[in-house]
Amino acid sequence: MTRIRQIRAYFVLFFLLLSSFSTPSLAGGMIRDSELEAGFEALSAPMAHAAGMQDGIIIRIIIDPSYNAFVAGGRTIYLHSGLLLKARSAEEILGVIAHEIGHLAAGHVPLRSEAVQEAGLATALATVAAAAAAAAGSPDAALGLAIGGVDTGKRNYLKTSRRDESIADEWALQLLDKTGISSFGLAEVMRRLSAQSALPTSRQSSYYSSHPGAGERLATFNDHLSRHKDSKREISEKDMRLLQRLVAKLAAYVHPPRQTLNKPLNIIWPRSEIDQTPLALEADTALYAKTIAYYRYGEMGAARDTIRRLLESYPDDPWFLEFAGDIHLSSGMADKAESYYRSALVKRQTDPLILLSLGRALISTNQPAQLADAVTALEAAINEEPDWGFVKRQLAIAYGRLGKLSYADILLAEEAVINGDKPRAVLLARRVLERPEIPVSLRSRASDILLSLDVPLIVE
Repeated sequence: MTRIRQIRAYFVLFFLLLSSFSTPSLAGGMIRDSELEAGFEALSAPMAHAAGMQDGIIIRIIIDPSYNAFVAGGRTIYLHSGLLLKARSAEEILGVIAHEIGHLAAGHVPLRSEAVQEAGLATALATVAAAAAAAAGSPDAALGLAIGGVDTGKRNYLKTSRRDESIADEWALQLLDKTGISSFGLAEVMRRLSAQSALPTSRQSSYYSSHPGAGERLATFNDHLSRHKDSKREISEKDMRLLQRLVAKLAAYVHPPRQTLNKPLNIIWPRSEIDQTPLALEADTALYAKTIAYYRYGEMGAARDTIRRLLESYPDDPWFLEFAGDIHLSSGMADKAESYYRSALVKRQTDPLILLSLGRALISTNQPAQLADAVTALEAAINEEPDWGFVKRQLAIAYGRLGKLSYADILLAEEAVINGDKPRAVLLARRVLERPEIPVSLRSRASDILLSLDVPLIVE
């Protein structure tokens, strides 16, 4: 078996049976949003540090209505929008994240690779990989598969899965205790999952099927709660407000715009395990969601008015500034958009998504001086996320308009490699090599592309 086939087989089997994974539909997408990712990462940082992950974790959000979360190695946790929008408390969201951190800390991803091989899963019927499109158009993940049959190997694997879930639960309880967060949210999740066992398989949630042993795990959580019933464990109101704002923003992007404009967002959680008084949304958070709805509905005048009101109260908020840039760029006001993006970067200097937006705003002016600045911004974005194909394409556009065609071609070739388009990658890389007097750095990059694709450098 070739190396490529080994890698492909690993991901097919891994994504099928990883207990923390639920396959989104092929139409599912991944939303890339600076505020959402940075916010959830900040809220999760204390738990990650408590687990010994000093660099923290990376959060990615998949637009999928099912209630689920999963890990895929490294330090990245994937959260379904369904989990965040259906959660009944802040403790529930943070509890699920703690559980996924437990999987990463326990090293379950590489261990499961061995377990899958030992299981000998010969019942795989087919696999279909799909790029998860980001809000900015960046393919960020390949997801989706079809598989049938339940053989002995699969059952043996699920035994490992149940054991791993138990270990991840133990990690979660430790991390929640160390960071002063109650586990009542996780217990409530297990209580709902336990009730799923009485339902037909077709009606059971994906989280239930991919997180086995809910009944036994509920008993563990209840026992833990009973032993800590006298301890005061509350999430700070600041963190609660941040979490509400993140979920409200996500809801505004997921729900139909008219729903957001006409119905109040149902993100009212209890203040704590002991104090069940609901914590209603702040007016500014609700207005932020409406601004997003206006933007999505194409009512740019209303969107500009509401974002201006928010900035009057919070002039230094980088996320309001970033979104003001988005609104004005979509309104054909590139100069104003540039100003807002630059103001946002004062607070978030190396944020790749804001740098990308700034680059796109500068490109839209089509002025040589602005195009040079666009190159600077987009190169900084690539420095932060070197494997992001969409940024490479935008940088190629800037170079192309500046007349630097070899630079544009090499970036488009690298984008083609990321997207799995071998013929286009080969064509563009060879085109670069055919040009006389190209910089050594470009020649090296083009040669590396061809070598990585097992293509000869010279056509005979």
